[in-house]
Amino acid sequence: MPRPSLRRPRGFTLIELLVVIAIIAILIGLLLPAVQKVREAAARAKCENNLKQIGLAMHMYHDANSVFPPAFSTPAGWPQANWAWSTWILPYVEQTALFATLNPPGNAFGSNALTTGTPLSVYLCPSDPQSGVQNNYFSGYAKSNYLISEQVSDGGSKINILSITDGTSNTIMAGERDAQRQVGGIWPGRDTGTPSTSVASVIARPNWPLNTLYAGGVNTRPTAAADPGCTRFTWSSIHAGNGVNFVFVDGSVHFLSASLGTDPAQRNCSHPILPNPNYPFILLYLGSDGFPVNGNQF
Repeated sequence: MPRPSLRRPRGFTLIELLVVIAIIAILIGLLLPAVQKVREAAARAKCENNLKQIGLAMHMYHDANSVFPPAFSTPAGWPQANWAWSTWILPYVEQTALFATLNPPGNAFGSNALTTGTPLSVYLCPSDPQSGVQNNYFSGYAKSNYLISEQVSDGGSKINILSITDGTSNTIMAGERDAQRQVGGIWPGRDTGTPSTSVASVIARPNWPLNTLYAGGVNTRPTAAADPGCTRFTWSSIHAGNGVNFVFVDGSVHFLSASLGTDPAQRNCSHPILPNPNYPFILLYLGSDGFPVNGNQF
């Protein structure tokens, strides 16, 4: 009677194991870009939602005060100077307790270092790898990725929505600025550190095309010496597609392409920005220049 076989099951050979590893590596390589794309899509959607909330909060402030908040400094009759527009709308972005702690009507800006370093998710774009950290470009205050337009909130301004005569649906209110290739911003107020970094900590302008790189060094205070061309005022993002998210005065959110361009003659520190019908991005910035922008232009 034949004896049963005692042979053991054959395992993988070295070649077979290498083939399996190679197949797994290829699958991971195919999957990773898809995962990254999904993550960026989610981050961009969160960024858009932040801007929607900011736009709604600005309108709620306007409803209560008949004007949009000032971007920073305040004239006679207004509360303490240099609190930012983004501080004045805190009660309308579910930050009433923080607003009460800061007490901008009664306290000078910067008087509470602990709370002015508080990161707020509504002011942070998750696509920016620096999100959630203090902004080393601006005296270490809590960072914001969203900068206001001077056509809506200027230094000591009391701008009414009725003054935006070119139409609220094609006038920029606020947009992004990242802190990887650019300097970001801060939400508590205008940075008045030494040397002063001017108003770029809370305001952006269209002197330079969208996504223009900051000309100064990493974590270098954006002063006139470090950045003589004022690239620090640029709106920017690191979203795919080479563009930037904006909330318009009517509360709608749009992704504007860097291909819109700006006037080469004003790619410097010139201010105020002059209208130029050949550059729709400048016309989107200027809310009462008499050159309304067709929706097909952006």
